[in-house]
Amino acid sequence: MPMSAAATTALFIFVGIFALITVALMGVMAFALSKLVKLLDTLADKLDPVVAKATDTIETVQRITANVGEKADTILSKGETITDKVTVKVEETSEIVQKAVTGPLITVSSVIAGISKGFSVYTHPSNGGAKVYRGNGTKKQ
Repeated sequence: MPMSAAATTALFIFVGIFALITVALMGVMAFALSKLVKLLDTLADKLDPVVAKATDTIETVQRITANVGEKADTILSKGETITDKVTVKVEETSEIVQKAVTGPLITVSSVIAGISKGFSVYTHPSNGGAKVYRGNGTKKQ
């Protein structure tokens, strides 16, 4: 069935308007995309220095952290060495005190105990097991 001339004309007008609208929308989209690209370039230009500063800061922090770690290791190893040396010195001092002080102190203590026992025996002579009551001069057995 053939189309009438009016229908054909209306179809061409509809297709033409649709094509113009499509072309206009594509033009608007191209314009919006070009503006978006310019805006993104501007933002990228502004972000580049910030990213560079952040990268520098991170590198500085990494260097400082490594330096602190090395110094902490050095301090720990020196502390361990000092602790070992102090332990040895304490043990040596303890042995010296034991040999130089404790031995003579035991000897002096033994001599004092012997002298004390001697005075005790001298002041309380043995009387054969009899008890002595002082005061009336009598002995009870």
